[in-house]
Amino acid sequence: MKKAYKVLSTAALAAIMLGGAAWSYVEAAPAKTAVQNKETKKASAIASTTQGGITLSATKAIHDGNLIQVKLERSGKEFSGEMTGKYDPELEEVIYAEGSIDNMEMLIDGKPLHSLGRSHANRPDLRWSAVGENAVLISLTDASWLGDNIKALPDKFTLTAKVHLKGSKEPFKLNIPIQKSAEKPIMLQPNVTKTSGKMTMTLKKASLTSTSSRVQLILKGYMKNRGEYQSISYDFVDDQGNELKMLSGKGTDENNKNDDMYHDFILEGLDKSAKSITVKPYKPEFKEDNSGLYKLDSEGNVIKHYIKELEMTIPVKS
Repeated sequence: MKKAYKVLSTAALAAIMLGGAAWSYVEAAPAKTAVQNKETKKASAIASTTQGGITLSATKAIHDGNLIQVKLERSGKEFSGEMTGKYDPELEEVIYAEGSIDNMEMLIDGKPLHSLGRSHANRPDLRWSAVGENAVLISLTDASWLGDNIKALPDKFTLTAKVHLKGSKEPFKLNIPIQKSAEKPIMLQPNVTKTSGKMTMTLKKASLTSTSSRVQLILKGYMKNRGEYQSISYDFVDDQGNELKMLSGKGTDENNKNDDMYHDFILEGLDKSAKSITVKPYKPEFKEDNSGLYKLDSEGNVIKHYIKELEMTIPVKS
């Protein structure tokens, strides 16, 4: 049976390898997110609920066609830990203090995400990340770039969040109105292909908005040579050398008949002065104990071996 494989940022992948829920939890990363790009002052709540002296409020909601992001803020009490929990390097697991999110369920117009596709590979993907101690960003992406004939998320709907906080008897329920932005994305279809050994990689298309950048990569020959290619990860940089932080990343071979691997990456929005995006595939080094943990250099960075023959650059403006 075919399987779905995610490709995530370093922090996200580390969180999953170290015990996070594979399709819903992501470690906090210092990314400039879509919500943060738009936020200039503290906004009033667009949805709010209170239980046991704790209030959860949705204060931002963005739908730019690439992804949906909602900011949730926690208030009402003093808490001893972040909303997402905190990773303990000695225990090698995430510790959830009272008031931390230990589960979350999302519904689109009353329909749970698991009902919107046969498997993880063709249903919307949910994850969240910390923004300080008392806020999280919820990110929701559809699977429409992971194969043909997969529906995108609606332009307008009610997103129901059922958020379970440790120590609370019942989930916090918020009904959040979602409306797609009127901004028209810049659509690119570069169809650039590079080859490494028995594998070819094609940058098929990209969608650019002021708040995010979406890139589709299609790998042929990947599944037949998984032992050689399965550890490939990706960096994305603009023409000024600025790394584009990853907001979401997912990959699967499940939605096509040819065993081709489709990758869907959603990155932070480009700076207005950026003229191109460069994809830099690499193989990270892992610790010798095969624990799934990355090997780090003396400065705490993942040791990467870039695959120059697969590197490709696409212009985003003439």
